[in-house]
Amino acid sequence: MEKDRLNKKFLDEFKEYDFSRIKENKIYLIGSARFKDYFIKIESILQIVYNKLVSICSIDGLLNKKEFSTKEWDILQEIALTKLQFQEAILVLDVNGYIGDHTREEIDYFNRKLKRPIYYLSKLKESI
Repeated sequence: MEKDRLNKKFLDEFKEYDFSRIKENKIYLIGSARFKDYFIKIESILQIVYNKLVSICSIDGLLNKKEFSTKEWDILQEIALTKLQFQEAILVLDVNGYIGDHTREEIDYFNRKLKRPIYYLSKLKESI
């Protein structure tokens, strides 16, 4: 029997969010590594359902943040700022309103230097 990763149960978790509001094609996901499940699932939804080119800074960084030294994490942060230059928009995964310092730095850079659209997961939530 063939399985679908994006089955009804998977998609129902995000049914309150209107990802169709994101018009750009190249989307960069930012947010706290503590919400890695959101990164993984939203990446799949945006790519498979909405046909978006989705990027994040580092898979290893997302999954194993606690294993990195401060120096290594700072290098990844610099790489994230470089990768932002190639994106059309960012989606901030502000789960429960949380935005960490590194995420704020990325938002500020994207807003101030690149002046491109910034979407917040919390603002994609449809009012019922």
